Amino acid sequence: MVRLPLLLVVPLSLLGSGLASADFYSHRYGGVSLQSTAQEPLCNDARGFVDNLNRDRQSAEFSTCSDSGPGAKLYTGWRWSPNFAVEADLRQASTTTSQFTVSNPQLTHLNVKDKVTTRMGNAFFIGHLPVGRSGFSVFGKLGGGFWLSQLRSRQRGDAIAVFQLEDGSLQPVSFPVDSTFTESTSGFHWGYGAGVSYSFRDRWTLRAEWELFPEVGSDELLGEYEVESASLGWSVHF
Repeated sequence: MVRLPLLLVVPLSLLGSGLASADFYSHRYGGVSLQSTAQEPLCNDARGFVDNLNRDRQSAEFSTCSDSGPGAKLYTGWRWSPNFAVEADLRQASTTTSQFTVSNPQLTHLNVKDKVTTRMGNAFFIGHLPVGRSGFSVFGKLGGGFWLSQLRSRQRGDAIAVFQLEDGSLQPVSFPVDSTFTESTSGFHWGYGAGVSYSFRDRWTLRAEWELFPEVGSDELLGEYEVESASLGWSVHF
């Protein structure tokens, strides 16, 4: 996805507040957006991890990976003037999935399928540049919030446990595995975005926007990644 220039993040209302509609009224709003999201470089990192499992007598095959797809968010805010607003949202990005198989002379095969779910909560300051009285407005946003990442791993096949015998020697034992485990981690992030909105009948607003959160995730789970999204939203004033 081609990213918009960072310059658009500067509150564009500072460039032309005189274009604001004279009959604007302060309003609160709430809405929902459907998103297309991407989490990079989760697939590249997963492929690198699997490649490192290859050794002289062990092979690891990377099957599939997807780190982009649909997402959604709920948002609410207050636009107290034609040029300024504050907003908060809750969202879920697309689910990242990867799958690989490991085998060696002692391990017939072990198939691993991982799913990573990312949820976020954000608060933004938004600067608007209304286009005359047309109902259109170009905006930039800057803010941050918290993220929660959950890894769900399904493992099927054979595993090896190493036992120490009475004489001090080590004895590997193979046994079947069919299990699922989950692990979660959380933290804080910052983000920015830009877009265009259209308000009509002093009641409804349509908007399209692009957002980027550069620092999500941690080394405790799968490493740091970024969440990028493009979305189309619908909101109601109240």
